[in-house]
Amino acid sequence: MLYSVAETKVMEAGAPLRAEAQAPIDNRVLLINASSYIAAAAWGGLAAALAYKGIVRSVWSKSMFDYSVFKLLVKMRGSGTRMRILQTLEKPMNRQQLANELGLDWKAVDRHIEVLLTYGLIKETSEGNGRVKHYILTEEGKHVLELLEKLSQISSSQ
Repeated sequence: MLYSVAETKVMEAGAPLRAEAQAPIDNRVLLINASSYIAAAAWGGLAAALAYKGIVRSVWSKSMFDYSVFKLLVKMRGSGTRMRILQTLEKPMNRQQLANELGLDWKAVDRHIEVLLTYGLIKETSEGNGRVKHYILTEEGKHVLELLEKLSQISSSQ
């Protein structure tokens, strides 16, 4: 085995050079000591997540909305786009205007519009000769936006 110059000087001095020569460290003790802190942090994080989930469900259920609406706007795939559509529809717009405003394909906007219409968060109005359909927020849609803003403030304060 090859040793560096510094190692050979230490060997000549008679001091222990390698970890094998020193008393072994019991890794199990280190793991047990560290794992108690890790477990406490994990349980604390879980408790905070469950508390927040309980707050969300409580606030949402008090608003008389079905929890499926919350999942539609917050948890499901495409929920961010649906939220942006609701926020953009403060004034009446057609599908193409929405697509241009949000930088999306009009087909994607069309799919999200259909979902929002189904849940009653927006409504369709016809202007002029009835060929161009505009969409606006319903009272429920406005209430949902206010509620989600409230939940956002709660989550940022925690």
